[in-house]
Amino acid sequence: MTPAVEKRRLDALRACAANPQGLRGNAYRSVMPVLEAAGLVARRTGGRVGRASYWFLTPTGREEVARFGRDET
Repeated sequence: MTPAVEKRRLDALRACAANPQGLRGNAYRSVMPVLEAAGLVARRTGGRVGRASYWFLTPTGREEVARFGRDET
């Protein structure tokens, strides 16, 4: 895996961490399904049909963010 791909995945995890109310469902379209398959994020939708969906960190995702830090500095 290239460093650019790894950076994009880490950026997506950090964006989820920065948005505790949920990261909009169309953010990081190419990355989020991969992170979901790895168990790092989960998609939740609103209570009604047609509601927007949002991405949330799983406990494993939170551990990864803690390991790498919330930002690049």
